[in-house]
Amino acid sequence: MKRFLAIFLTLIMILTLTACGEKPTGDIQTDLFTLSCDGSVWKQVADSLTNNEDYCAVNLQVIDPEDSESYLIDAEVEVSLNDPYDFREDLVYYGFEQRKYKVDNGYETVKVGGVDLLKYDDGDDTVIYFNRVENAGATVYVKFDTVDVKDARIDEFLKGLTFNLKDTGNVDGPWEWEGKAFTTEDHSAAAGSFTVTSKFAPFEQYVSTFETFNHSIAAAGNKVYVLIDGKLSECSYDGVTMAFVNPIELPEDDYEIINGTADGSVWACGSLNDILRIKDGKVVNTYEDIDKLAMHPSGTWGVDYFTTNECNIVTFSGDSFTAKPIVFKEAESIMNLFVDENNIYVCGNAADDSGHKVFVYNKDGVLQKTLANSEGKGLGSITFMKQTANGYIGFDGNMRDVVFWKADGSFIAEIGDGDLFGTDYPWFCASTALPDGSILTLMTEEREDQSATEVLVFNVKGF
Repeated sequence: MKRFLAIFLTLIMILTLTACGEKPTGDIQTDLFTLSCDGSVWKQVADSLTNNEDYCAVNLQVIDPEDSESYLIDAEVEVSLNDPYDFREDLVYYGFEQRKYKVDNGYETVKVGGVDLLKYDDGDDTVIYFNRVENAGATVYVKFDTVDVKDARIDEFLKGLTFNLKDTGNVDGPWEWEGKAFTTEDHSAAAGSFTVTSKFAPFEQYVSTFETFNHSIAAAGNKVYVLIDGKLSECSYDGVTMAFVNPIELPEDDYEIINGTADGSVWACGSLNDILRIKDGKVVNTYEDIDKLAMHPSGTWGVDYFTTNECNIVTFSGDSFTAKPIVFKEAESIMNLFVDENNIYVCGNAADDSGHKVFVYNKDGVLQKTLANSEGKGLGSITFMKQTANGYIGFDGNMRDVVFWKADGSFIAEIGDGDLFGTDYPWFCASTALPDGSILTLMTEEREDQSATEVLVFNVKGF
């Protein structure tokens, strides 16, 4: 009898947690929050309930009565016991300033379920309530996607929420202005018979980011430009520091790649946006129907590429361009592509399944070299390539190595990031060659105290 009663009670609990729609009123009980909602209005999305000791979540919807495949409101509730990184990233993403939030207490909050939450409203179809409950080590997140942000059912839903958070005495780690900015000494390392050196080129004020990969740097004429978090700026580099000179307005904030050319132009692309040619701080040409663009240093032509090996050589004339198809058949797919004075570098997965390699072509698409690792096998993810006076240099983002090859394509050496830059676990985002032959390489690196991820620049010489 006792066993039957236990099974019966278990079944009742499962049915209660499985769907609000089972009864006129549904109650959802988790370790970190409870929710009471009208089961005739809100339907729980199948398999959306998670109840772990450090993460609880559920997803419910108000179904469109005229279309059972659509919803009028989609509600997500998440509570996580975690470090503050994701919350601080969301804070910035949704337009809140970290210092104003933490130091100035400069944002109004709304009391929901016993917790003070920030409110983000995109003015269209999304409303988000979220905040960090530091003493509990918790992040609270409630999101509504809706056809009407003023729908009264949203307020009723919020009234049914209660957060069950315990004060554990948690103290979050330092904020970026409290932490220690990255610094390092000059470094040198051997690559065959060469001694390669690096010199840290700090920005006048540290630059933090929550984006690991999509930053870029380009030398154009005698100027240096950086694209960080979709914002383009002209910088000055005096051999010691990087200083911001002028911001340059872009039509979109999701550009990812910039190339510089000898005439002083900067070419911007990424995220399927139009290609931009920028000179003297202004957009002077816009080109449609090009995916990504790797420009030749002359500024007259480049390669239009995406992910397949079918690309185009594009030649520019004023506001127009012509495209000539080209197929890099040795590569099955392309991750990155670069062009220098004499070569087109196709970095991608080999058609013969031998891994990620660098295929060096001339402008006519004729293969000149294949560059691989020390065992003749695949590399990680090459984020920059260039021919040097003594061969080739590549920056491998995944392996965090700077790789060197002889002029005949044979492997020389690889230098780890720690040995050459004094970094711990960076991502090599992009690099650019300066007129003196040295390379400015841009990377991201989390600080040792985890207070921020910084954008770093180094000058590399000696190859």
